[in-house]
Amino acid sequence: MVRRAPKKEYDRFRRYFAFPCVDLVIFDGQSVLLTKRTRNPYRGYWHLPGSIIHRGEKITDVVRRSAKEELGLTVRKMQYIGVYESMDKFRHDVAHGFLISVGSGKISLDSQSSEFRFFKRLPSKIIPHHRKVVNDACKIAVCRHKK
Repeated sequence: MVRRAPKKEYDRFRRYFAFPCVDLVIFDGQSVLLTKRTRNPYRGYWHLPGSIIHRGEKITDVVRRSAKEELGLTVRKMQYIGVYESMDKFRHDVAHGFLISVGSGKISLDSQSSEFRFFKRLPSKIIPHHRKVVNDACKIAVCRHKK
């Protein structure tokens, strides 16, 4: 069971410290799965599913938890892509990108996302570092994804 910080503590923490996160890249052929955010930072932007790493969680467990909680999917296989940094007024994230293949499940979103879509061409309204994560994952997956 993951312990979540109360909002007041979370807001205080984000003013002083970076958040370790995971970002998940899922391809379906030449298309990449993105979800539309319902909360800050980047509310209304398309983004990769993912999560903050909580104290006591192994990074690979966070990948599995994120896929299950945010998408209703199980992870069959995961491959590390790299580390990415996002700094904005709201928060500083240090994100670990993972290319994953789905084991089972049907996509069902949690409250963090309002919709999902598979994109052949990345939308203009995407979290900036997610564009880099997808393009790096594309090199690993040897796809012809359009930037």
